Amino acid sequence: MKKIIFFSKNLNIGGMEKALVSLLNSLCDDYQITLVLEEKKGSLLKKLKKNIVIKEYHLSKNKIVILRKGLNYLKRIWWFLKYYHKYDFACNYATYSYLGSKLSQIASDNSALYIHSNYYGYFKKDKEAFKEFFNLHGLTNFKHLIFVSKESEEDFLKIYPELKEKCVVINNLIDYENIKKQSLKKVNFKVNRNDKNYLFLGRIDNTSKNFPLLLNSFKEAILKNKDIKLFIIGDGPDRNYILKYIKKNHLKDNIIFLGEKINPYPYLKKCDVLVLTSNYEGFPVVYLEALVLNKDIMTTIRVRDKYLDIKDYAIMFSQDVKDIEDKILSYQKNKKKYQINFKKINADIIKDIKEVIEVK
Repeated sequence: MKKIIFFSKNLNIGGMEKALVSLLNSLCDDYQITLVLEEKKGSLLKKLKKNIVIKEYHLSKNKIVILRKGLNYLKRIWWFLKYYHKYDFACNYATYSYLGSKLSQIASDNSALYIHSNYYGYFKKDKEAFKEFFNLHGLTNFKHLIFVSKESEEDFLKIYPELKEKCVVINNLIDYENIKKQSLKKVNFKVNRNDKNYLFLGRIDNTSKNFPLLLNSFKEAILKNKDIKLFIIGDGPDRNYILKYIKKNHLKDNIIFLGEKINPYPYLKKCDVLVLTSNYEGFPVVYLEALVLNKDIMTTIRVRDKYLDIKDYAIMFSQDVKDIEDKILSYQKNKKKYQINFKKINADIIKDIKEVIEVK
């Protein structure tokens, strides 16, 4: 049985982390899997199957700079001596982890970097900042660069056209059976079916998710229709921004912050629409979760992979308060059922991943 190793930051609740757990659980019957975390923590740890080995590679945070650098350098040497090309495949699953890139390149000559977001959007099309970020990963040392959407790949190749042969689009798996099962769990959450019930689900981060646009758009719509409700699930650095906005604008009856939920699916199931006003995305896992539960999507971000084009299922916004307000007000609840074969899509994704793992 081949040995493969993945690297990430931690297993706190997040779209990327949930996708990683689904992937490892799907592969662990066919491969010996090791997962290395920079911090061995997170509520998703208990979701991993028992035959997956979990290790921690903890960097020193000693306040004495020269001592910290020395300790971390010695640890890297130790890793090199113990694990150099020990694995048949190695993957840095956390795009923002330079450590994961260095360790995965040591662990196997068949290494991959997963790119989960559209970093061209993240860096606001600043080519130099984009290149500075990716050059630190040592891109040429990877055999594969894996993107979750065609948009992310296309924007990446605007900067690195010479790396086209390394690039492949493989979206995240979706644990559709578990999502349906978890959505049936009872929670203390009720909605008025006569209202239009919208839900944001994700990281509370203004840089990527653009909460000023989301909240300002809903404020304008609510002024015209008090039957509009926006529920917000998640956590992150801009949590207080949302709470202050709700209080300042007297919107506590219409914009309800629910915080982080280990199981968000009963809430999603009871709402009508998943809403996103992001500045950039890779391919949000929450899109797939909404489609599994047959929920409408309203979003600023169009993404595609080999199997799904989100514009076929979503109401698209521009980055404009008036456009979003108008579409919120004119929204009519959807009665149709989506015909998406998630079982086949997952099987095809696993096949694509295995082709990368098994490459000669």
